[in-house]
Amino acid sequence: MKLRNLQSTDMEKTVWRYMPFSKFISLIAYQSLWFSKLNILQDTYEGMLPAASKRAMREEHQEFKSWPGVNSSEHHRQIDAWADDNENDGRELYVVSCWFLGEHTSERMWREYGGSTEAVAIKSTIGRLVNNVFVPRDEHRSHIGLVSYVDYSSHQMSSYEAHQAIERAFLKDEERFSHEQELRIVTMSTKTTSCISMEGRRYTLEEVSGKNMNNFENPGLYVCIRLDRLITEVVVPPNAQDWFEKLVRCIVERSNIPAPVSR
Repeated sequence: MKLRNLQSTDMEKTVWRYMPFSKFISLIAYQSLWFSKLNILQDTYEGMLPAASKRAMREEHQEFKSWPGVNSSEHHRQIDAWADDNENDGRELYVVSCWFLGEHTSERMWREYGGSTEAVAIKSTIGRLVNNVFVPRDEHRSHIGLVSYVDYSSHQMSSYEAHQAIERAFLKDEERFSHEQELRIVTMSTKTTSCISMEGRRYTLEEVSGKNMNNFENPGLYVCIRLDRLITEVVVPPNAQDWFEKLVRCIVERSNIPAPVSR
């Protein structure tokens, strides 16, 4: 897995993942981490090309219209659509798990990602994510790193970066999201034997061989984790009711997760 904008000294930095209670139960039951496709995330710019880079890509593609045999209106229409197709394909091809840097939980992040008083935040470190989330280790398929916050109207990417969906997956709108200090894991949306089916069972080698590895039918992937090594603390919101805190503590203890539960 490729590290992006990270140093070895960053491995002990604290990260958080905020979630509604239902997603916490999913994490426990499936013993896996949910990765969403870019095209279903709440930010509609996810995986998109910045405007200036898209214009440059389209201009670069125009030269193909002069190639021998590329002379029909249909050929030209297809060339004009290449930039849009590149965006759309990349948003389908990659999945992401989002985490947030910070030594302490954030009231704003509770509101935006917890959604209610019946929510949970799990605490971990960057190093624990690297070592205990079983995405493919090939650095061409899986990256972990800090998000770059940019102005989508003016940000320029190199031609190579603009054509790579995984590069675009680490960009977010500066004005709306820079407060998040997000770290994310991005990997290809292909099934492996380290993934869990939507029914909650681990895929067999036969089920992920050849064309079966394609994941067109699902909105993301469940990726196996070492749950007992990944989580260092489980936190409920400051305004959670007592019964909810006790329920979360009971679930954590019965799941043999050696992490404290706090408010």
